[in-house]
Formats: sequence, C-alpha cells, structure tokens
Amino acid sequence: MLVELSDEDLLNRLTNFEDHFIERKTCGDHKDWVKTVVAFANSAPDGYPCILFIGVKNDGEIEAPQQNLDSVQKTLNTKLKDVYPAPAYLPKILTKDARQALAVIVLGSELRPHFSGPAYVRKGSESISASDEQFNELIVRRNSKANRILECKGRVVTVINVMQVPYGLQTSQWAEFTTIFDCNQFWVTFENRTSGTKESIPLDRVDLSFDDAKGRLRVEVRRAL
Repeated sequence: MLVELSDEDLLNRLTNFEDHFIERKTCGDHKDWVKTVVAFANSAPDGYPCILFIGVKNDGEIEAPQQNLDSVQKTLNTKLKDVYPAPAYLPKILTKDARQALAVIVLGSELRPHFSGPAYVRKGSESISASDEQFNELIVRRNSKANRILECKGRVVTVINVMQVPYGLQTSQWAEFTTIFDCNQFWVTFENRTSGTKESIPLDRVDLSFDDAKGRLRVEVRRAL
C-alpha cells in the first residue's frame, strides 16, 4: 500500500542531504532513474517511503528551463516496465517558487529483490551493485520466516527449547541475552551476547511467535530428546 506524503512533506525533504532514502536527479540524468528506484525498493524497510526527485539539482534547486513533466513521467513509466517484479511507486508533481519538479515516492518492497540488470542496494548516498552476500540476503528475504528473523538481526530475542516428552511438551529458555547473528534459507545462527558463543539451527526446526511480555520476537526451537 502506497504511503501518502503531503506536498509540504515532500518540499521539506527537497533540500535535505541525500541519504539512504532521498536522491535527486536532473531530467537529463534519466540513465540513473531506474537504478535509484530499484535500489530504494531493495534497501528500505518494507513499506518505508523513499523519494527520487527528478528535475532537481544536487543542491535541491529545481532546474531551469522547465521540462515537460508529463513527458518525463511517461519516460519513467516506460523504463520501469523493465523492472521485475514491478516496484510500488507514486509520482507527484511539486511546485516551488513558480517552478515544478517530479517527486517519485518508492516503497521498500516485500517482493524484493527487484531486478533491471544488476541488483542495486543503497550505501550511504549512493546506489551500488549488490555484493554476493547482499544479493543472497535479498533472495533469502523472499522466505517470510527468514525475512522476519533477518529484521531482528543483531537484536536480543527470546529463544525457547521445545521438546516432546511422554507426558507432553517440555520447554526451557536460552540465555537472556541471545541475539540473531545471521540467517539464510537453510539455518539461523544465534549468538550469546555475553559469551560470544554461536549456535546454528536448521530453519525447518524453528517456529516464530511474539514475546508480548518483553516486546520482542520469540523463537521456538524444536529439540529431540
């Protein structure tokens, strides 16, 4: 679902420093439009709005002479037809000091990774080709369980051992300061923040829920006696 940003919100960000979520391109710099949209969709948190300003200089000034923004939108739409899967975006025309520019709102995507040639991600204020590690993580995020675990990477989670015993289920909690170290489509690796020890568990033995008392992810690990 596209996030609505008011014209005032967009104008306030027009002159912000470029970062992970803001990029400015001139109308003549159309070669980088698609790369930026794909990088935003691949890198931002799911549903988070990023903004590509088209027709704007690096300092945030709207370029002159004015371009035909209807033609610019049509060119952008045509170029984005080559992106798969199609990213969620919303173009809006902004007016400032009697000049107009195009703001393209792009959402961090649950359907990542998106491709149009190389896979792009954001590094600071730049869109770069994804490394092998970054590419693999993008692929892993298509698995909903792995995606949820990776959202908690580096955070403390509640980990519970669950064992089937003759009289029912027996549970025991791991050390309090257990964090998610990493996850792929095959296993998740936990780390004890105090001791630094790690343990990897096959993903098909892991169930997810939520620890409401502590406000964090609860991971249940099925163990055999």
